[in-house]
Amino acid sequence: MRAIGRRLSILVLGTALGALGREAVADDAACQAVLDAVIKQATIPVHQKISIESASMPGKTLQSEMIRTGDTLYMQIRGQWTSRPYDGQKAVNDARQAMQKAEHNCTRVRSETVDGQPADLYSVEAKTASGGTDSQIWISPASGLPLRQHTVMLEQGSTKAQHDVHFDYADVRAPQSISH
Repeated sequence: MRAIGRRLSILVLGTALGALGREAVADDAACQAVLDAVIKQATIPVHQKISIESASMPGKTLQSEMIRTGDTLYMQIRGQWTSRPYDGQKAVNDARQAMQKAEHNCTRVRSETVDGQPADLYSVEAKTASGGTDSQIWISPASGLPLRQHTVMLEQGSTKAQHDVHFDYADVRAPQSISH
């Protein structure tokens, strides 16, 4: 359970940041907009609803939630809530370092509505030696925060996994029942 939670928290932040190596971001306004949104989100309270599909478990979707409040990350996996310490700045720095070598392409696609809110849709393609990711990230122009993210992880041209995340920033609170 702990390994799933660790992978889940890294997956959500890491895939968004993973497409954005430090050097290439400087010249690309679309990548800079995505990076700014992800960094901003990593340091504020957020409630995330996550669906994950894996090629290793076809037809089965893992539903999960994560809530970050200050310096605590709460993860709900298979009906159980757990908590662990969270350092937003460390999360941003770790993700940047881990994914710094990805080649990427970012494009602002169009404006859409997500959960009743205006959003700018960005496409982020990242390539690594073993595969890469294709992500779509919807960012609120009003708040500068991600509202939704859909990522397909590729390994040697085949889909390894995909996840969809909806983000909510209103009235974020710790869950009622937590296992330690």
